[in-house]
Amino acid sequence: MRVEGLRSNSLLAARVEGALLAHGAVRHVRVNVITGNVLVVFDAGRTELRRLVLVIARGAVGAPSGRHRPSTDVPIPPRWHALSAAEVIARLDVNPHSGLSTEEASTRLAAGGPNRLPVPQPKSALAILSGHLTSMPVLLLGCAAGLSLLSGALVDAVVILAVVGLNAAVGYITESRVERILTSLQQTSVVPAFARRDGHDRLVAAEALVPGDIVRLSAGHEVPADLRVLEADGLALDESALTGESLPVAKWPRSTCRPEAPLAEHVNMAYASTVVAEGAGLAVVIATGSGTEVGRIRALVAETVVPSTPLERQLEGLGRRLVGASLGFCGITLGLGLLRGLPTLELLRSVISLAVAAVPEGLPAVATTTLALGVKRMMANRTLVRRLSAIEALGATTVICADKTGTLTENRMAVHGWYLGTREYWPNGSSHGHAEPDQLLSRALAVGILCNEAELDDVGNGTNGIGSATESALLAAALEYGLEYRVLRTEYLRLSLRPRADGSNWMGTVHRTPHGRRLVAVKGAPLEVLARTGRWLDGEQETPLTATTRQMVVDANARLAGSGTRVLGLAFAETDPDAGNDYDDLVWLGLVALTDPVRPGMAQAMAACRAAGIRVVMITGDQAPTAAAIYRTMAPEGDRAVRIHDAAGLSAADPATVRELVRRVDVFARVSPADKYHIVRALQADGEVVAMTGDGINDAAALRAADIGVAMGARGTDIARDVADVVLLDDDLGAIVTAVAQGRTIHTNIGKALRFLLATNFSEILVTLGALGLGLGRPMSAIQFLWINLVSDVLPALALAVEPPESDVLRRAPRDPRAELVDRAELTRIATDGAVLAASTLGVHALALARYGAGPRATTLSFSTLTAAQLMYALAGRSRVGNGATAGSGHPLLAGVVGGTLALQLATALLPSLRGLLGTVPLSASDWALVAAGVATPTLFAEIRRALGAPPAIPFIDGEGEHHAGPKATIAP
Repeated sequence: MRVEGLRSNSLLAARVEGALLAHGAVRHVRVNVITGNVLVVFDAGRTELRRLVLVIARGAVGAPSGRHRPSTDVPIPPRWHALSAAEVIARLDVNPHSGLSTEEASTRLAAGGPNRLPVPQPKSALAILSGHLTSMPVLLLGCAAGLSLLSGALVDAVVILAVVGLNAAVGYITESRVERILTSLQQTSVVPAFARRDGHDRLVAAEALVPGDIVRLSAGHEVPADLRVLEADGLALDESALTGESLPVAKWPRSTCRPEAPLAEHVNMAYASTVVAEGAGLAVVIATGSGTEVGRIRALVAETVVPSTPLERQLEGLGRRLVGASLGFCGITLGLGLLRGLPTLELLRSVISLAVAAVPEGLPAVATTTLALGVKRMMANRTLVRRLSAIEALGATTVICADKTGTLTENRMAVHGWYLGTREYWPNGSSHGHAEPDQLLSRALAVGILCNEAELDDVGNGTNGIGSATESALLAAALEYGLEYRVLRTEYLRLSLRPRADGSNWMGTVHRTPHGRRLVAVKGAPLEVLARTGRWLDGEQETPLTATTRQMVVDANARLAGSGTRVLGLAFAETDPDAGNDYDDLVWLGLVALTDPVRPGMAQAMAACRAAGIRVVMITGDQAPTAAAIYRTMAPEGDRAVRIHDAAGLSAADPATVRELVRRVDVFARVSPADKYHIVRALQADGEVVAMTGDGINDAAALRAADIGVAMGARGTDIARDVADVVLLDDDLGAIVTAVAQGRTIHTNIGKALRFLLATNFSEILVTLGALGLGLGRPMSAIQFLWINLVSDVLPALALAVEPPESDVLRRAPRDPRAELVDRAELTRIATDGAVLAASTLGVHALALARYGAGPRATTLSFSTLTAAQLMYALAGRSRVGNGATAGSGHPLLAGVVGGTLALQLATALLPSLRGLLGTVPLSASDWALVAAGVATPTLFAEIRRALGAPPAIPFIDGEGEHHAGPKATIAP
């Protein structure tokens, strides 16, 4: 790639190299200052990030120049995780004991800007309106209005433009309301930070932090910027929002990482928007604002193109074809008129009538109103739809990529079970069901309470933890057995604490017992705790730990870990007050298994997705065994074995390999944010319509790239909500199933309405062309055609578009997203129906001409016949099998609309005001009999074809989740 601003500018070339090297996916950079070419070597498979090269390069080219230009010896930004703490301090030029001076911090703040991410602005009123005024159907209406103005038909033009305005108004009101709700979800609180300035720790706003600031971290605090950890006292971070890793990650300041290590393995770093789960630490700021990992993800999101939905693509293609067809029919009309030597004015009016007849004016209103009503129904289910077409796109979904942590699971730890001595205690087991724990479990619960720094709040059920999620889960488990942990801590006063340290994954505390002795409580990595024990407690007896007993514990630990749980070892010792080493010669208690609970209803939601023919792919940063175990708990009973893939090497795979993987893998483990993006893109390249669900920063790029992005509204991050198409306000993933049913119903009903509109408009075209070709004059005026399109067509089409869901809507296979909204077979059916409607109308018109001659009576008969016949055709269009007039009779809206519109049509021949507007005249009883005969002919034809023709074969899902084609009393989307 060539960037002209880099030619002959070595300083800017160095800055570009440094900025690109700071990105985790970049392996090598070389800038040629002679040509301005930028050569970047990414980790294999990350070609989509090439857009980021131009973003960074342009940013460097636009950097300040002249006397404000930085000196040429400014170091290239390194990969901080690969440097030692001393190297980081030296490069940032800061004394960790005194921190930055106030003056230096102000200078750096002025140079680098505040530590703030840009907040996306809501769509402007102009942007929302333009989105509803530039679609192809609306442009078609504009052309029809222009032709009407050219011919002097001002009323026609005004009515058409009124339809355009109504369509835009409905869309604007719906989308602006959604934008207001989304804006209210934005966090407005200011995150505080403890920064060391002028030798003192001060509470400052996170926005004021600059690179080089020394920051103190404590449990429960949000990390305010990207940091290199300098000191750690049992420090562990919850990085689930960024990496998807559900368990807290311990930090080791003296460690250095491989330069190419993925984000989840940066054990010496703390990144913005993560949370301190336990312990404390000291760190130095290495990046703020847009330079943080969160900022880079947001930049990548901004560069990602949002794909159009299947309905948008299909309506756009249909609109283009309608334009061509309209121009073609107008050309045919013009040619026939010239051959017959018609007067110019009459010929122009015929062309305009045909143009108005060819454009389905009701289509934009029907599509927009149907989608808006669907959005309203989803809001009643606490599901916020940001784009009107997004709800329909969910109905086309073939694959749901679900982030595990915080989406499928609750993102909180809970005790899953205990393995103590030779006994097991499970939530639904007999031991766990006792009103009071036995002596062995009581000791284990006591160790979990005492060797613990967490607190539970007093809100709600009192189980919301302050501190480590793991330690909060142990306190919550004690509460389940009626143990008051605060009382126990008061009785067993803590004397000392030994936090987790670099190289050892266990924690210990020493307490004074009510009898004056000392109690040592230890918990941590099972094998490390086991190594410090010499005895074990089997019931009430302490016996030596033999090799056989130790192997039994090791096997139990492996089994529990393989079930997808986090396992801790528990031990204790009771000694004299003057005993020596507190943490040697412990007594082994057993194991406690903790898990991130699956959200309620996930198994039912997975089963519903399977029944609907939708594949659910779980994507997580967790280890493969944990991910597989979680997936199995949600999979339908008797489901096939889980197919899992560790994504550690996914970035090095070629696109063909990735596409093959996504076809057969159920669970992707150890994925990075970029991996999620590539998985979504590979599924789309394979022809799938992908819905991506997530709540974290690490999900943002994939949410944006997916056909439909679904974010969690309650616990989700701002970035996830910013880029999503759908926001689940209650974080209920089961609402997706409801949305899928709604989307499929909307697509089916829009298909019904579209077929009705195309058939009726085609009949109007054939009536105009047939009359002109047969020398029957103009059967109807342009204003009469407009009346049919805007009154007699739109209202029944709207009624068809809001038909209730059919009973098997969630047992159909997802429709092929590449299939046309109206295929060839459907076009043949539409053409046949339109031809029958036109033939019946032309027959009535010919009889009227023979009886009355050319004039208002003949046009009134043709006008009334075509209108009434189309209304009866609407009843036949609600179902392809059974009696069209009675099908779906449980929903009387369509019948009411047809009855009301027939009454309105009768008024056009009776009310003087309407007669004056439409050019109609009163009809006699024999005239109405002729109209009835003209209406009965196409209705009878439709019923005969329905009785003789077999129902269409559409894909559906059987009880085993397999796709079949069979007879269904439904319309295939």
